[in-house]
Amino acid sequence: MAALFPFTTDEANAVLRALKTVAMADGTFAIKEQSLLSASAELLGVEAAADAVPTITPEELAAALVDPERRLMALKACLVMGIVDGQVSPEEWRVLSAFRAELGVEESAMQVFHSLVQQHRQRTQYELQRQLGSPQAGTLYAAQGWQGVLNFFTEDLIALPKTRENSELAWRYRRIGLLPEGTLGRELWRYYRERQFAFAGELGGVPEALVHHDITHILAGYEGDLEGELETLAFIAGLRGEEPSSALFLVLLQHAVGARLGADNSLSFQPERILAARERGGGTTEDFTRRGDFWDVMDQPISLLLQRFGVPPR
Repeated sequence: MAALFPFTTDEANAVLRALKTVAMADGTFAIKEQSLLSASAELLGVEAAADAVPTITPEELAAALVDPERRLMALKACLVMGIVDGQVSPEEWRVLSAFRAELGVEESAMQVFHSLVQQHRQRTQYELQRQLGSPQAGTLYAAQGWQGVLNFFTEDLIALPKTRENSELAWRYRRIGLLPEGTLGRELWRYYRERQFAFAGELGGVPEALVHHDITHILAGYEGDLEGELETLAFIAGLRGEEPSSALFLVLLQHAVGARLGADNSLSFQPERILAARERGGGTTEDFTRRGDFWDVMDQPISLLLQRFGVPPR
């Protein structure tokens, strides 16, 4: 795990204590915060029960973390903790500000990451919306029961806008199923139909921004599970020349949000696959993830698009 998150054992424990401090800033230890702390401990390779993790002072955190890059990484993780249950509370902001000042991190760096976290959380909410709306949901969530699911996600579901049928947009997506096998459009159609997801424009469908993320999964060739999401984020980070570790912490948002949905909540993935995805992204010549529209290439074979974008084989 050290290759993904280069913290020593002492540093990892300090980061975990910082996460707990942010979580407890408003005097409550919410279910999502507990889930995120447990997932973070596993990802950091620290054996600790969420309730048993002590808090930490800004001075103690700064003493434990000396390297500037690791300090920034830890602070970003703390911001993820602050926003996992909705908006960062005033109490959480005070803790985050104290950490930032003591760690010597510029405020501008945190503002950029805050926007990224907000976007990821919104995408996670939409992902939840379409999974709960899928006919497969009854089987997927049977382990915990619907009452537990609804109790856990009430505020997320209420926060989502109610979508109406956009027949023109919906028909545009349905028609891509008529495209030849192997084309981007046909594979996107298959991706949605196999999962019984509603297309953008259909009742209960998601915004096209989430469709674009699904297309990234399809073109990069990574699955839609936890490990596939980690690989996809690492691929994007490599593609954009960004440091990937903090982006991987964002996946913990999705894991924490879904932590009570199934019986198997383990974070069993292989770090070498994540590192390979980052390297593969770095070797890609065109950043197709920033495209605002894929309609002009829906009828193109994926094999040709991979050549066009210069995506190395897995």
